[in-house]
Amino acid sequence: MTRTYQNYFDALGFRESSSRYAIENPFGFIGKYQFGEAALHDLGYYAMDNSDPDLFLNDWVGNWSGKNGIHSKQDYLNNGPVQELIVREWHEVLWRRIELNDLAKYDGQILNGVPITISGMLAASHLLGTGGLRSFLQSGAVTSPGDGFGTTAYDYMTHFEGYETPFSVNRGQFVVIEGGPGRDVLSSYGGNAVLNGKGGIDTALYSDPVADYDIDSRFDGAWTVTHKQSGPISTDILIDIERIQFSDLSLALDLDGYAGITARIAGAVFGQEAVSDQALVGIGLGLLDNGMHYEALMQLAINAALGAEAASHTAVVDLLYQNVVGVAPAATEQAHYVGLLEAGEHSVASLGVMAAATALNETNIDLVGLSQTGLAYV
Repeated sequence: MTRTYQNYFDALGFRESSSRYAIENPFGFIGKYQFGEAALHDLGYYAMDNSDPDLFLNDWVGNWSGKNGIHSKQDYLNNGPVQELIVREWHEVLWRRIELNDLAKYDGQILNGVPITISGMLAASHLLGTGGLRSFLQSGAVTSPGDGFGTTAYDYMTHFEGYETPFSVNRGQFVVIEGGPGRDVLSSYGGNAVLNGKGGIDTALYSDPVADYDIDSRFDGAWTVTHKQSGPISTDILIDIERIQFSDLSLALDLDGYAGITARIAGAVFGQEAVSDQALVGIGLGLLDNGMHYEALMQLAINAALGAEAASHTAVVDLLYQNVVGVAPAATEQAHYVGLLEAGEHSVASLGVMAAATALNETNIDLVGLSQTGLAYV
């Protein structure tokens, strides 16, 4: 169901004051939407006073301008319709400040798992000011400042996500969008952009099939994604991005990380052709991305490949040797590796990791080639 701009203000008023117009909180914020002196001064309702040049004390000893019939704090508290007018005026100001601070571009991004929307940004800015919103977004939604009651930017960004507003973002201009140390999903929405994931496992999101794009790796470790079909050609530069998600499949770019581990395990345990099994690759990547360790995934893969025979050291050695070397092991080779397992010098998983890391396995799966194209998965 569509959540309208009016629904947004209804929710904001309830969250701020339980929708009470004639209320003042312990910090001096007043009315249904909990305005302070500074905001009402910026809107032309309240004048500077001598107690605090920054208007953050909220002691209300200054003068009122009389705008829209508001001559005193009591006038303000008694006039619900003007409070509704003021909060809409204020949101026009908030949006201009969001644009001037180059924060509008974050609309539609997912930072540290938090969806960023226009309504969420407006609400967080109402709570903490544009500076608080900026700190939250530029930290990749990791740093979440709060107000005097402990309500945070994260709280308002998530609680007020996805309401309709009269505001929009110009998607056609060049932008630089940066994530943070968390897991981010970044998009240029068809414009030319630099998408910088920074830390964590980050994804660049595209709405069309992979065939509509040219994807190239650069000498500096970055990637370019060029949209070559309908509309003007646009190119994004991806920095510290580990995944690209298209409408039909995804690419893992971190062949020096989890993508490389997944490819090595697939080759050693299931054979070199398994690297092209997009569903299998997707399972492995998903487990690693969500915290599974290399050896644990190796053991899981061997169990899946051998079933009940995974308990047989001979079967494990035969499987790994056949897939990596391409032939069954000679009796002496088999005895050597089985002996390592029997003596406890290697576990099944660590022997699998050793096999997966060999140059022969990396050649079989064309790890160098994958580092130039990415590893496809679904």
